Amino acid sequence: MNIESQMILIFGATGDLTRRKLIPSLCHLLQKKRLTSCTPIVCIGRRKMTTESFLELLAPDRYVDNIEKNVLEDLLSRIAYFHFDPASHKTGDFVEGIKGIQQSYGCTSNILIYLALPTTAFLQTAQLIGALNFDKGWRRVVFEKPFGENLASAVQLNRDIHSVLDEEEIYRVDHYLGKQLVQNILTLRFANEIFSGAWRRQAIDHVQITVAETLGVEKRAGYYDRSGAVRDMLQNHLLQLLSFVAMEPPAEVDGDGVRNEAVKVLEHLRPLQPSDIVVGQYGTGSINGENVLAYRQEEGVGDESTTETYVAIRAHVDTDRWLGVPFYLRTGKRLQQRYAEIRIVFKHTANNLVGRCGKPNMIIIRIQPYEGLALAFNVQKPTEQDETESVLMDFCHHCHFGPNTPEAYESILYNVMEGDHSLFPRHDWIEASWEYIDRLRDLAAPPVVYDSGSMGPAEADKLLEADGRKWQNDVVVARQLSPYPRFGL
Repeated sequence: MNIESQMILIFGATGDLTRRKLIPSLCHLLQKKRLTSCTPIVCIGRRKMTTESFLELLAPDRYVDNIEKNVLEDLLSRIAYFHFDPASHKTGDFVEGIKGIQQSYGCTSNILIYLALPTTAFLQTAQLIGALNFDKGWRRVVFEKPFGENLASAVQLNRDIHSVLDEEEIYRVDHYLGKQLVQNILTLRFANEIFSGAWRRQAIDHVQITVAETLGVEKRAGYYDRSGAVRDMLQNHLLQLLSFVAMEPPAEVDGDGVRNEAVKVLEHLRPLQPSDIVVGQYGTGSINGENVLAYRQEEGVGDESTTETYVAIRAHVDTDRWLGVPFYLRTGKRLQQRYAEIRIVFKHTANNLVGRCGKPNMIIIRIQPYEGLALAFNVQKPTEQDETESVLMDFCHHCHFGPNTPEAYESILYNVMEGDHSLFPRHDWIEASWEYIDRLRDLAAPPVVYDSGSMGPAEADKLLEADGRKWQNDVVVARQLSPYPRFGL
């Protein structure tokens, strides 16, 4: 699809997201010739400064890697800083200023608007956008997470925004969906009969989804202590991964096909019970040989805080495909290793032909940091007639495609430019996810303390042990390319 000319507006432009993610992503898109010659970038902020001062604040040399000098200069020449503070400026000032910038370029009526803002500013900003009221071209508005903090607030936020924008104009971001290996889940499932034929309860024993972090709350304590792991990670990232793994084949690959099936997964989630939930909070411990503080000792966290930094759940998707197959989801901070992966663990069936059958087969989808796919299967050991060994067939993403594959925000921006909604949660998915999460929060016991540098509380291990299973904690590192020549099929 050809990218059309468009003016890009970034609200909250003086924040870290713009410096660290949006501007570098736009720079890479420009280098790949995915921006037209008429793509002005208007950065909007409350802070009073000139465009020159704003460009110094961006510090592109610090945040933009592997970019040709002329490309960076081209991008920076497109940027204009627009000072607007809703507390002291009028809506008419905003409309007049933006229209003036658009007319000065005179080559596009399309507008891509990115809201790098907190949820509390969404409605007011959407009303400003609604006041632009251009007669020509399209309008696409990107909203950063979190989208609400519970079901009631998400419903109200959707209602407020729909009073100004149509659903087709709205793009709700979950940056995990921009990661290459997350997008590859659908390709793995639906473009490979070798996998799609076995993607069913008759063959699969259970599924494990893990997003583990070694970092603590860092400088986000003010936000995190009001949110916790359930709202910050489970409600969006992990439930999105679950939706991709468990959805039925979409009737259409574009438009609402993927989103329709993602919603159906949440609608078929079995209501959680207290025995399905474990929450924890990190205590003191050691990460990579360095002693770290407990969560309650972090700056900005109260001495009696009961905010969870870890959550594990046992979920069931009650559809014909998945009935009886548990999904174990977990995420936490200050864990032993940093990685995100999905493991599809197949049933372990005995076969008299080969004697001992070894370990269960697995499909391992590595999302970060060792992006790739691995297939674990059994082979007979040399000289051992009755013993097998589990081996890995490993696809290393960066080994094959190179290290400069798109970052998540680059993919997100490009999808919005194309008008592709498929990887952006729709309002009904958001509301269904919050309904599930609200029940979880009502049922969860107070968090138990776990040691930093562990893989979480022992209670989470018992969640699987009760089912005769265990967590898969061995991180599979992507292998480098074989020294042997590659042969095409």
